[in-house]
Amino acid sequence: MVRTHTYSAYDLLLRSEFKLSELPTVEGSSGSPDVEIRHGTVDPVPESVEGTDGRRIAATPDSVRLTYDSVGSFLVEDGKQITCDPSDEPASKREFFCRLIENELLGLILYQRDHLVLHASAVSIEGKAAIFLGPRGAGKSTTAAAFDKEGYAVLEDDVVAICFDDGVPTVVPGVPQLRLKSDAAAALNLEKTTTPSEEPWYEKRMLRIEEVPDPAQLGGCYLLTDGEQCALEPMAGGEQILNLISRTYARGLLSDTKQSAANFNQCSRLSRAIPVQKLKRPRVHQQLSSVVDLVIGNIKEPE
Repeated sequence: MVRTHTYSAYDLLLRSEFKLSELPTVEGSSGSPDVEIRHGTVDPVPESVEGTDGRRIAATPDSVRLTYDSVGSFLVEDGKQITCDPSDEPASKREFFCRLIENELLGLILYQRDHLVLHASAVSIEGKAAIFLGPRGAGKSTTAAAFDKEGYAVLEDDVVAICFDDGVPTVVPGVPQLRLKSDAAAALNLEKTTTPSEEPWYEKRMLRIEEVPDPAQLGGCYLLTDGEQCALEPMAGGEQILNLISRTYARGLLSDTKQSAANFNQCSRLSRAIPVQKLKRPRVHQQLSSVVDLVIGNIKEPE
């Protein structure tokens, strides 16, 4: 009998044949899991399919199949199951293999379960969630780390999942970990509490989040941009929706999975409930405390 591990992430119960050390362990659970992660045979995505960075994807409305060169192939189905077919035994022991499951593949599970999934970071401020959007390198993780240092709980660092329970957008807690560049960790005096990746090419350091917060209703959504001073700036409705769509996780799969209309509706609902604002600030670590104060004030006393 194959030994399994039980974990919790994104308000889901996960049963896995692979050890996923970054996820919170659930002891003594006998209930049926929401998601099963198993070892099995997966046909590789044909090399004729155009890929990027050694990854090829084939998607339908019900499933997504991925192949990573030198790592293996994966099948994500119906928001309920992930089948992993590592290229060899050493590949399944790599940190990168586990992080694929914990981040990219779980992100696809959430996408299939009709969550709005964004490339973003999120923190909880007295029970209200603040989401930080922006392109790669915009400072999403660093901003979340600044809130963590001030005692506010981190909901997620990379793959933010939003459900619309009772029509209210709610952020569910994800993988309890921050990924920081060395300069950001040093500036926040967190370097001694972080660990380097086992993958030599990966430049960020990992900060384990010890306490997993409860799901939090969305209280603010901020697009990180450069500015001379810390300030919030409103955005037109159409611009808000376009920015949410552009930061949607698996945006490139919307057409193949027949989810373009549903994604547009989700982004529209979010912007109507909580407008997206530009958060302008200087790109210097010394200003992070001002960013924290500005967002907290906006969450507690929205205009």
